[in-house]
Amino acid sequence: MPNALHRLLLGTLAWGCSLPARARGVFGPRLFLSPAIWLFLYAACVPPATADTTSTALTEAQLRARFVLNFLRFTDWPSPSSENSSSPDGNTVQVCVLGTYDPFEGALGELQGVVASGRHVLVRGTVALEQVAGCNALYVPDNNLRLLPAARLAAGADPLLIIGESELALDRGAHIGMRLVNRHLGFVVRMGAVRRMNLHFSPQMLNAAAEVLP
Repeated sequence: MPNALHRLLLGTLAWGCSLPARARGVFGPRLFLSPAIWLFLYAACVPPATADTTSTALTEAQLRARFVLNFLRFTDWPSPSSENSSSPDGNTVQVCVLGTYDPFEGALGELQGVVASGRHVLVRGTVALEQVAGCNALYVPDNNLRLLPAARLAAGADPLLIIGESELALDRGAHIGMRLVNRHLGFVVRMGAVRRMNLHFSPQMLNAAAEVLP
């Protein structure tokens, strides 16, 4: 990584993000991030009044939650209407975890109340199929992939952003799938599914993706 870019990223990291203090920090040695991913994760950071540089390293689950937060920040939903009743309103965006409890829920819960593009994040864990309606984003753990087709049907025409724990979710209708290869964490986007749901991803988010599929 060029020295200038490295200094920029470290300086941005030192600012911290609009996350609870316990979720801030630097990444441990177990995972690697590309320069594009670093910029994606910290582009929406807001410098707090006092920099917090003493926090512990983020766990993998917390890092995945940071990804989800920026997916929310860099996604535009259709304006709420009678046809799209579950689009985010001007105040909140609701993130749900599909199916039975997953360890990721704990890290995702740290995003409760965080502001994403002017909206407060509301987190709902252990969401059953009949509860999918009203969610704006749905995180799908691999152990609950079998529920994803039914969840899409339950959402109907509502613009639901679907995020998979892995790329396996992309073949079942997810818009984003996390990718972890040789300790490098990134994400893959399925644009056909995004367009069908009438969602819009920012160029910055697409540029950070490890791969953009048709």
